[in-house]
Amino acid sequence: MASVVKTPKDGGVVLHTWNLTTADATGDAISVPGASDRSVQFVGTNYGGATVVFEWSLDGVNFVTATDGQGNAISFTGDGGEMISENALFFQPRLSVGGTAAVIQILLLSRSTMR
Repeated sequence: MASVVKTPKDGGVVLHTWNLTTADATGDAISVPGASDRSVQFVGTNYGGATVVFEWSLDGVNFVTATDGQGNAISFTGDGGEMISENALFFQPRLSVGGTAAVIQILLLSRSTMR
């Protein structure tokens, strides 16, 4: 699994970063239950035919594809980003199609409204 780097920012904001590759196609799951605002961005130096999805789970074992505010699956074959509509306990990125020599960075910005 691709490890995640957690970088706290001002105002209760945290930036989580994963680097997925064809050989390391699933990111470590994170738990951000207090973060009601979440946005995810995908930036690849090489997609190589890969499809990256962002997933959520309530049990940390069974993951399903997250959706944006319009109910569309968060799934990309090129650079892009979306807001995440689900309020879940766990999130992770994954290459659902591994591609050839894929190198994709996933950035999740979360903001907690809890004080």
